[in-house]
Amino acid sequence: MPRIDVDDGSVTIALAPLEKMWAFHGSLNIPLAHIVGASVVDENGWQHMWLKLVGMNWPGVKMAGTFFVDGGLAFLDYNSGQACIVLDTQHETYKTVIVQPDEGQDSQAIVE
Repeated sequence: MPRIDVDDGSVTIALAPLEKMWAFHGSLNIPLAHIVGASVVDENGWQHMWLKLVGMNWPGVKMAGTFFVDGGLAFLDYNSGQACIVLDTQHETYKTVIVQPDEGQDSQAIVE
């Protein structure tokens, strides 16, 4: 799962090599000024219907890549869908970023 770090005015989402392959994407770096909302959400609370553009979509096992939702793009990378960090952005390619952090990381602490 991705390692998420907040420092120097940005959020870095570092994908492991296998995740990069599944998502057809590299790591992300988002300036804090472009993040308009951040929360911790379980998959069961999402009201979205995802349309995969590129990546892996195996519900219940792994979702990773670029998806189309609500008139914009979303980047997803999660396994179980529990304690995922949801970032709402502006001035970025992805209007929503949903990632499940590395097991050693506390989702709530990252969001705060």
